[in-house]
Amino acid sequence: MSEFNDVNDRHAKTILKRMFGIYKEKMLCNIDLVVGNNKFPVHKLILVTNGDFFESRINDTTTEIILEDTDDITAESVKKTIKFFYFGEIDFQLHQAVNIIKFSKMIQVRELEEYCLAYLEKIRHNKNAIFIEDFAKQHGYLRLLEQTKAYIAKNYLKIIQEDEFLNMSCERLGELLQSDDLNVAREERVFQGLKIWVQNNYESRKKHLDTLLKYIRLPLLPVQFILNEVKPLCYDSLICCQMLLDTFEYQHNPEKRPLLPLLNSKPRKCCQQTVLIVGGEDESTSGEIEICYANTDKWSTYHNLNNKTAGFGAVVLNNKLITMGGEIDGQTTNKVSCFDLVAKETAELQGMQQERRYFAATVIDDQVFVIGGRNNKNETINSVERYDLITNTWINVTRMLTARSYHESAVVGKEIYAIGGLDNIGNRLNTMEIVHTQQDKITTAPAMKEKRSSFAAVAMGDHIYAIGGCNPSSILKSVERFDIKSQTWTSLASLPEIRHGHKAIAFDEKIICVGGKNSKSVMEYDPDTDKWTDHGSISEARSYFNLLVASMQIMKNE
Repeated sequence: MSEFNDVNDRHAKTILKRMFGIYKEKMLCNIDLVVGNNKFPVHKLILVTNGDFFESRINDTTTEIILEDTDDITAESVKKTIKFFYFGEIDFQLHQAVNIIKFSKMIQVRELEEYCLAYLEKIRHNKNAIFIEDFAKQHGYLRLLEQTKAYIAKNYLKIIQEDEFLNMSCERLGELLQSDDLNVAREERVFQGLKIWVQNNYESRKKHLDTLLKYIRLPLLPVQFILNEVKPLCYDSLICCQMLLDTFEYQHNPEKRPLLPLLNSKPRKCCQQTVLIVGGEDESTSGEIEICYANTDKWSTYHNLNNKTAGFGAVVLNNKLITMGGEIDGQTTNKVSCFDLVAKETAELQGMQQERRYFAATVIDDQVFVIGGRNNKNETINSVERYDLITNTWINVTRMLTARSYHESAVVGKEIYAIGGLDNIGNRLNTMEIVHTQQDKITTAPAMKEKRSSFAAVAMGDHIYAIGGCNPSSILKSVERFDIKSQTWTSLASLPEIRHGHKAIAFDEKIICVGGKNSKSVMEYDPDTDKWTDHGSISEARSYFNLLVASMQIMKNE
C-alpha cells in the first residue's frame, strides 16, 4: 500500500511541475490575476483549489480577478505566491516574506500565511529579531511575538551589538530593560545595553535617561562600577544623579531601604543562578557542596552530603540534586540518591541497572542520561541508561559504539555528544559519537585533534569546547572547539597551565573552568577575544567533581 501511495504522490508532483512549466510559458493560462498595474496569467483550477476567496469569484466565464488596495504588494511577491499555489513551497528573503504575508492575508490563503510565519521563526537571528518582533506586534501574530520576545531576552548580550538595537525606540528599550527574563548573570550587562543605546546619539537620547535608568536594578551594581560606568552617563540629569545617591544610601545604610521603594533590588531570573561544585577528590574524597552566586563570584560551603564516594555522577533536576554510582571502599555501585536543595533532605531512588564510576551524566527534557564508565570488574563499558524521575525507573537505551570512561559529554538540543576518554584497554580516545535521544540511535562525529581523558567539555551555542586533560604522554593545557555547523575542530588559546580532572561550564556567555588535580584555581574564557583570565579560586583543591547550575532561589534560606 505504501508503494502505491508513493506512486500517487510522485504522479501528483509530476503533474503540478508540468502545469507550472506551462504557467511559466504563459500557455493555456485561462485567467489573469490583476494586482495593481500588473497582470499575472494563471490557471483557474490552481486558483480555485487554493481557497474560498478565489472559488467564490471564479466561474466558467471569468477571465480576470482584480484585487483592490494592493499598492504595497510587489510583483515579486505575487509571482512567489503563485509558485506556492502550484508547489506548496517557495523560497524568499525576509522582506519578501513580510510582503507575501500581507498578500496572503488579503487573498485569505491561510496555508501560505502560516508557511511564511514558520519561515520567520526559522530565520530569526540577532540581526533581524527586533524587526520580526515589530512586524508580529503590528499584525497581531501573538505566537510569533511572544517567541521573538523570548528570543531577544535570551540573546540580549548579542542583540545589543546589532544595528537594529541602536534604532530601537525608547519605549521598546524600556520594555526590554524591565524584563525579568534577560539572559544575563550580572546586572552590569543590562546597563551596558542602555549605555550603548544612549551613546549612539547622546545629545538627542540623554533626555530619556530619567526614564530608562530606573529600569536598571542599581542596588545590584558594584559601587566601583557605578562610579566608573554609570555616573559619567548621568551628569546632565539631576534625577539620575539623585537615583545614584539613593543607591549608595541603599547599599550602605540598610535601615534606610524602606524609604527608597523606587529602587529595584531583586535579581533577574538568570542572575539568580548558582554554580554548584559537588563531591570531588584530592587530599580526600569529599561529599561537600560548594556554591558560587552568579552576582558575587564568591564561593562558600552550602552543605555536606557526608558522601565518601569517588567518581560519582550528579545532575540538578527540579531543584533536586541527584547523585549516581561511583566507588565506595573499592566497590563500584549503582546506588542513586536524591538531595532536595531546598529542604536539605535526602531520599534513595531506584538504582541504575549497571554499576558504574567515572561516567558522564546529563539531563534532557527532565530525564537523566548516564553514559559509559567503569563497572565493578574495572571494565570500561559502553552502556547508556535513561532515568525518569516521575516513574523512578531506569531503562537501557542504545549502547555507544565505543566503551568509554573518564570521558565527557555535551548536550546540544536533544543530542548528547560523548567525547574522548579511555577505551576498554586503557587507550586514550579522540573519537566522538552522538546519542540521538529522540531516535534512540548512535552515530559518529569528527574526532578531536588531540586524544584526551579526564578533560573538561562544555557546549555553548553551536560549539563544543574540549579543554585540557591527559593525552597518551602528558597532561594538556590545549583547547579545541567543535563547530556543529561546519563539523570541524579548531584549536584555540591554551589554558595558562596544564590541567586534568577539572570541570567547565558555560555561564554568562563565557566558559568557567574550575579546579583539577591539585588545583583550586578558576579560569574564565571569553570566546570573543579567545583569551583566558584568572577568575579567583575555590576553597579547596578538587578533581573529578561535578560542576552544575541551580536556581539561586533554592538558596534563599542561606
